[in-house]
Amino acid sequence: MPFIKKMIAYNHSWAAEVTRDKPDFFKTIARAQSPETLWIGCSDARVGPDKLGGLPMGSLFVHRNVANIFATNDLNSMAVLEYAIDVLKVPNIIVCGHYGCGGIHAALEHSGIQPVDLWLDQVRFVFNRHAKELKKLPKEGRANRLAELNVEAQVHNICRNTIVREAWKRGQDVCVTGLIFDIHDGHLKQLGIEFRSQEEWEACYGEAFSD
Repeated sequence: MPFIKKMIAYNHSWAAEVTRDKPDFFKTIARAQSPETLWIGCSDARVGPDKLGGLPMGSLFVHRNVANIFATNDLNSMAVLEYAIDVLKVPNIIVCGHYGCGGIHAALEHSGIQPVDLWLDQVRFVFNRHAKELKKLPKEGRANRLAELNVEAQVHNICRNTIVREAWKRGQDVCVTGLIFDIHDGHLKQLGIEFRSQEEWEACYGEAFSD
């Protein structure tokens, strides 16, 4: 398997370079992890968070899936959130979507009973909520806007979750933020979605998402 051999060779070269520059680096990170952020992003191969954020190894606790969904009925998502908040005590949670997302396009173009189609029903729910706005947009603009609205919906799912609410209640610092990555220019974009308390979130979204 040439690709695996190539990857391992690259890994050994990288590890040697890191050790030359910082002799104690791997000894330090082996002791424990203390990431600053839980990153919930898309599985798309082009949007690896360490690369696009320019962050050092160990900065992010990462959960990725098709179309950066935080599903409250998904044990994987819930376990990641609980571990990040209750064990690692991360002060930041970022939901990051991206333009040109295959999951978003698939949600718009078809549906079915395959696993990915059932998973993307969660994006279709977002579309249905905002159908009046989205149907007025051209195809590409519609996909981009749905990517943004999907980030907003996942931020909502996190903020309304008991794990985050209990953390806020006991005074733990948790900031939930929504970002979008523009794959065409490499820039991260703030969406104006950021909450540091239940009161802050409810002031903006409590009524909108009460149903």
